[in-house]
Amino acid sequence: MSRIEDSFRITKSDLEGRPVFVRTPEHINAHFLLCFMALSMIRVIQYKILKHQEKDTLSIDGWESGLSAERIRKALLSFNADSLPSGYYRLTKLNADLQLILNAFRVNAALRLPTRTELRQLKYSFDKTAVM
Repeated sequence: MSRIEDSFRITKSDLEGRPVFVRTPEHINAHFLLCFMALSMIRVIQYKILKHQEKDTLSIDGWESGLSAERIRKALLSFNADSLPSGYYRLTKLNADLQLILNAFRVNAALRLPTRTELRQLKYSFDKTAVM
């Protein structure tokens, strides 16, 4: 399957690019813009994972030889922080896919009961590696 066909499949299935339950042209365009932005972010994550694993990013196997779009979506949705008393937070346990994503971006999320400031520093470290 070509990468273009794969991108359309991801947009239609994983990103729910259709059916579109909007009616106005502006809402339809906005929906597909969001789907395209999500697809672009998935591709960046897949590229970073392949580079981290030292795999060929131009391989015939495509980007999904690192992690599929569905696995990336599930991993990112699993990452949460619950507010605790005294300004601390409890992060959800990192699953293997989420750990791989964070490692690919060189983000250390092994914080035990972080404060809001530490979470902001974590976000900053992620923002900083995203532009590399």
